[in-house]
Amino acid sequence: MNIVSSGSKGNSTVIWDGEDAIVIDFGISVKRFQARASEIGLEYSNISIFLTHEHSDHASGISAARNKLNADLYLRPKVKESLGINGTYPIRETTVIGNFIVEAIPISHDAIDPVGFIIKYNDRKISLFSDLGFFPMEQVSRLNGSNLIAMEANHDVDMLRTGSYPPHLKKRIQSTHGHLSNLQASEVLEKCTDSSTDLVLIHLSDENNTPDTAYTHVRDHLQNREIGYKSLECARQLVGSSTFEV
Repeated sequence: MNIVSSGSKGNSTVIWDGEDAIVIDFGISVKRFQARASEIGLEYSNISIFLTHEHSDHASGISAARNKLNADLYLRPKVKESLGINGTYPIRETTVIGNFIVEAIPISHDAIDPVGFIIKYNDRKISLFSDLGFFPMEQVSRLNGSNLIAMEANHDVDMLRTGSYPPHLKKRIQSTHGHLSNLQASEVLEKCTDSSTDLVLIHLSDENNTPDTAYTHVRDHLQNREIGYKSLECARQLVGSSTFEV
């Protein structure tokens, strides 16, 4: 798995097995995706793109990807209607692509029918959740046993509070339909992480967070509660993440 890009300027994550590539979001150019594919040695015969929601930083490149990469597009029906794109497949509760099982989990965000994803491959499991105002604690157990969790850590509460954003935008980010803070991400990960879990913090704000701030907050929160994990890193806008063999 590799997070190609993560942040308000474009998001895309790819999970592959040599035959099939599952791409979560395509808010980047095909050129950039192809460049990263070359860097990480991405090989596949079939590519399927699943959208979390319709916002441009997650969806802007999907038409070009379908045309230039011959990709299959999977959208929630209301998102398809909103974007006006034909010839797509519906994202159902469970979708099977080759050896992958893609589970869609409804989330809370100011978008049309947004979802997060749990991707299973035999006994391996990847959970990816971004752009959500809160994570219901009664749903956290669904992430248990994940080999890798990519979780939004969008903002530091104090940086957002004292920052330059106008009040209405601060209110939107902090709302139950906005974005997860470093603290909220930490509280979710505390409940579903163990010593075999790789953790990647995603969708960090350029204005209201830094990689060091997010990393330190989550690391200290987990360590203070004696919660082990395999690795922890922050995905970046321009350089993405490490490549994980899950």
